Amino acid sequence: MFPIVHYYVNLKTYGQVPPLMALGSLFPDLASGIGMKRDEAHQMGADFFRWCEQEAAQMLPLAQGIISHGVFPYGVDYYADEFWPGCEKGWCFEQGKPWLKRIAAATCLPNDLCWWKSHNFVEMSCELLTIEQYPFIGQNILAALYSDDILHSAAMELSRYTAKDVELIKKVFRKAPSIFSLEKVSPLALARSQDTAFRRRHNVYNADITGMASLLKDMAKALCPAYGPYIVKMTKLVSDMLKQYMANS
Repeated sequence: MFPIVHYYVNLKTYGQVPPLMALGSLFPDLASGIGMKRDEAHQMGADFFRWCEQEAAQMLPLAQGIISHGVFPYGVDYYADEFWPGCEKGWCFEQGKPWLKRIAAATCLPNDLCWWKSHNFVEMSCELLTIEQYPFIGQNILAALYSDDILHSAAMELSRYTAKDVELIKKVFRKAPSIFSLEKVSPLALARSQDTAFRRRHNVYNADITGMASLLKDMAKALCPAYGPYIVKMTKLVSDMLKQYMANS
């Protein structure tokens, strides 16, 4: 999932999302920028939590954010990407299947990337549905990213744990607003961020921004009835898992 949904799940689980937790919930999707593999970053949360208990107890909210995001223990991305009952993979992949042709046409991506990208379009549609009810979330995430002292502290401890350069960690966090739509969460803003990613990562320069924005608007409308029950059930599953990591909240 994308940052708005991750923040929402933490908000529902903990009742509040301190800046360190907001940063933690971003980290797994930024970690490739410091040379970490996706699975490594999405499975480090529990071990990092135990490390924080011994080495940096003030960073436990950061660890909680990472855990809630990941795929093991079973966090948000496990259910979105890896497994959902009755689905071939996660919920977002299943919901993306009916949209594959339109996604291929709008993105101009190679066929072998379209199924993966379809799940991203579902995730972005979920961002749109969530921000409608919680319009403050994007600004709260930005506030965490712009809190220099908090960001520095988080990067210092992540550097100690991962043995990655602290300045590089800070740099990837600061790139988050250009990777995700946080200032303004709209179909057009999300489409523009995708176009930037396609140019940078896939050498695709002919994506249809207007077409992607129209697609996201249509997808959000169509997914709305299914998303409500899904987000409630998924949040309950993640919250139940996180209970073992709440003692020092």
